Amino acid sequence: MKKAAALALVLALAACSRPETVPVPALSETPEQMLGKIRAQGDVGDELVFQALADDALVDLREQAERAEADGDRAKAEQLLDRALVLNAADPQVLQARAELAILDRAWPLAERLARQSFASGPKLGHLCRRNWLTVHYAALAQGRALPDRELAQNLGECTHVPPARL
Repeated sequence: MKKAAALALVLALAACSRPETVPVPALSETPEQMLGKIRAQGDVGDELVFQALADDALVDLREQAERAEADGDRAKAEQLLDRALVLNAADPQVLQARAELAILDRAWPLAERLARQSFASGPKLGHLCRRNWLTVHYAALAQGRALPDRELAQNLGECTHVPPARL
């Protein structure tokens, strides 16, 4: 009986204990540096990638937004991407492009939400997938929540599928 009471006491105390807090690394990169790393996630060579047929109107708006951003008019780029999202709110390329501009605006919750939406509606393969996860990572980090290194590495790894070697 004493053992059962002691065990119950230990379990009750364990249930009330606080979990260890994992320190979140300090945000040491500027939004521009983050965006550079996100956009550097290009093709890795010989990998399987799924590309949906593009809507010409969305492609046109996305290209106009890229030109506006390159010209330094981020507000116009955001406006063009928002117009594209009115046409198709689930287009993964447009969602990710808008998430990346939200990184530059330090609109961390918006960047994370849009990148997750892009991932959910996208191919879950290739450079877009890797850009999604890095955007989620940086947005979470800026909000004081970092993805664990192992989880981030696993998510990025699952984005890359190399076909079997041909003989």
